[in-house]
Amino acid sequence: MRLSWLRQISRSDDRAALSTRAARNDNKLFCRGNDILISMFKLNIKKYFTIIAVILLLLVLHYSKLLNPVESFLVQGLKPASKVFYSFSFGLSQTYFDQTVKVDLAAELKEARATINRLIAENVELKFLKEENLTLRKQLNFLAKSGERYLMANIISRGELEGDVANSRSVVIDKGLRDGLFAGLAVVSFVGPGDSSQGVIIGKIVNVKDNLAEIYLVTNKNCKLAAAILGEEKTSGIVTGELGLTSKMEFIPQTENIKEGDLVATSGLEQNIPRGLVIGRVTKVIKENNEVWQSATIEPQIDLDSLSVISVLLP
Repeated sequence: MRLSWLRQISRSDDRAALSTRAARNDNKLFCRGNDILISMFKLNIKKYFTIIAVILLLLVLHYSKLLNPVESFLVQGLKPASKVFYSFSFGLSQTYFDQTVKVDLAAELKEARATINRLIAENVELKFLKEENLTLRKQLNFLAKSGERYLMANIISRGELEGDVANSRSVVIDKGLRDGLFAGLAVVSFVGPGDSSQGVIIGKIVNVKDNLAEIYLVTNKNCKLAAAILGEEKTSGIVTGELGLTSKMEFIPQTENIKEGDLVATSGLEQNIPRGLVIGRVTKVIKENNEVWQSATIEPQIDLDSLSVISVLLP
């Protein structure tokens, strides 16, 4: 028992000795670390003082002009390199500027084109509205003076409702049976300035649907109108469309005097077609000595292809 007790005491002493050694080693390491930090701090202070001293010395030498020879030598020596660097940097900046300008000009050009296209579209729309307004005013002036009942309509397409569109001279309007229209009614537009506008017949209704109506124009070969020379009602005949461009007045007695430039108008001999609506002007007289009748080529008084708004005369 005594031997065991002595061993335990010996082990305790060994442990205490080891702990003491470890503590001493830690103290030594700590002291060494502090010494290193102090040495680095002293070195940094010396470095900073050295840099500051050099800067102050250079400033003193510069302002006392003692460094002028050295500075001149350095400037002359670095001048070629500075020129190269300046040329390179200037070229680089100029290239960047040129590219920026090109991008800006492209954007401005795109914006300008968009503005031009918008203004062109607005101008076309305003021109169309102006012409439409002028047409409506002429129609209202004439119809107010004549006292005729009428119904205004818009042309929505060209060509027959059923048939060959390309070879026909007809238009379709946006009014029909529900608006009181029926076949045989006269369709008119107007020419002339302001209050002196004349009613011009452009055709007559031939086919009617609920909300649509088809009109044969006066240049359509299937459109026939009883006509007379304006101011010479005795000189009468039948006007028929010819070749889709003009009309032809036929069955004019050989004894009647007709000449180029005469105005041809409706004679009033047809039901629902009032008298005095201008059809066109005589451009050519065809008269054969051995024929019973003479004929004349009639050119419309209005551009039939430019129509957009018309009026249907109601009974």
